[in-house]
Amino acid sequence: MPKEKSVAMAVLDTDQTSGYIGVAKTEIIQARITGQLSGLEPPPFIKIGRRVRYRIVDLDNWLTNQPAFKTLAEQEAANSKRTRQ
Repeated sequence: MPKEKSVAMAVLDTDQTSGYIGVAKTEIIQARITGQLSGLEPPPFIKIGRRVRYRIVDLDNWLTNQPAFKTLAEQEAANSKRTRQ
């Protein structure tokens, strides 16, 4: 009977996450405290001992679920609508 291979889930540290999603490391660190990243809910993280890690699959999902806009006017309208709610 063949032995199953296990595949480790890919995770990034805060520095790597910063580059991956294009947000400053300090903003990511602050988002873990405040629960807000540039006015949005930040991506989920995990703790491995004392180390904070971000699963690439979670980051990809978070990026996919961020609103996308064709113009700055469209983005501004969405922001003002969100702040009124």
